[in-house]
Amino acid sequence: MNFIDILGWVGSATYLIAFALNSAKKVTSDSFTYQGMNIVAGIIMTYYTFNHGAYSATALNSIWAIIGVGTLVNKHWNNNQS
Repeated sequence: MNFIDILGWVGSATYLIAFALNSAKKVTSDSFTYQGMNIVAGIIMTYYTFNHGAYSATALNSIWAIIGVGTLVNKHWNNNQS
């Protein structure tokens, strides 16, 4: 197994762990932990899928990471407005 494939497994596991934590109500969907894990997984999987030429999955993972960043920025912005 090469380094790129290991990254793919790490990214997939990170997505699944974040989802499991959220489903078990251990983290909220707008928490730094959940969104941070999604951002990291999205970046890893963007790199992985791009390297394998899976461009539709590359777009999906890129947007997934961007949504995570947007959620955290929005949360930070709303907390500072109070």
